[in-house]
Amino acid sequence: MDSTLTVEQQLALAVEFRVPIPQLAPVGGYGEVVVRRDETGTGWAVTDGALVGLRAWVEGEDGGWRPVSDIGRAAAYRHTREDALALAHRVAEYEAITHQVLLGVIADPLGHAIRTRQYVITCPRCQTQGAEEYGEPSRDTDDYADCARCRSCGLEWALDPGADASCATCGGSGIPGAGPIGRRTPNGWEPAQWCECHESRR
Repeated sequence: MDSTLTVEQQLALAVEFRVPIPQLAPVGGYGEVVVRRDETGTGWAVTDGALVGLRAWVEGEDGGWRPVSDIGRAAAYRHTREDALALAHRVAEYEAITHQVLLGVIADPLGHAIRTRQYVITCPRCQTQGAEEYGEPSRDTDDYADCARCRSCGLEWALDPGADASCATCGGSGIPGAGPIGRRTPNGWEPAQWCECHESRR
């Protein structure tokens, strides 16, 4: 690349950026969120980087990974470069949280049944006790994540074997605001810190 170009000029030539998903490498995996520029326009999309069946991240009430073939290129490549990069970092943080929850399920596959017998789960949003437990299927696998659903306010969140399932702050997820579909905000997906009740904080 011509070293006389400014940084902005060099960035203008880029067609793809890769944002690593944190915390995967230490446990034997690697993943990334790929930001791509539209080949036929100036928009950018946050994608899973697949060569076939490419999916883009969509924000909103029904947000998440969606096949570009289903939502259309205009919906997928709707971001500026800067907005797409910022969103990609939030998505990477969310994917890391989801991965850690799945690791907990694999390490403790009976945790769901054990918690049902021992704990009364409290909703972290409305403080209602007795949330319903269920298994959330994990994408592209035969596994599931232990989750809970509040019958009063409808909040859904992931349960973590390393957290106190009766905790009213995190609802037993160990991660305030995290869940099977994450916690959406007006700014997109927001990563959450571990709750003080989680075993790593004791």
